[in-house]
Amino acid sequence: MEDRLIPESVIKATVREVLAEMLGVQPQPQSQRQWFDSDPTYKLLDLDAAEQLREMVRSGLLRVGFEVRDRRKPQAKLPRYQFHLDKCRARLNQLPEKRIAG
Repeated sequence: MEDRLIPESVIKATVREVLAEMLGVQPQPQSQRQWFDSDPTYKLLDLDAAEQLREMVRSGLLRVGFEVRDRRKPQAKLPRYQFHLDKCRARLNQLPEKRIAG
């Protein structure tokens, strides 16, 4: 697989905008979207890997039911986390002593 000169997220956003313009509808701004899967979230939070997010959940830094939701299918053993970007940013920007108490 070759490296792309333009990130896939930029290509998708551009295609979405062009299609919306062609169809005469207003595209939903990316800023209105609140919940993201691990891959886009770790990039949007400037982390190195999605595993860092999962570790933050395991450690209790990011909390299921607050900043994180588990969207796994019934009978699935592995979680499928989604992250609320604004809530994650707010939690990570808190002072460490405040995070522990929260």
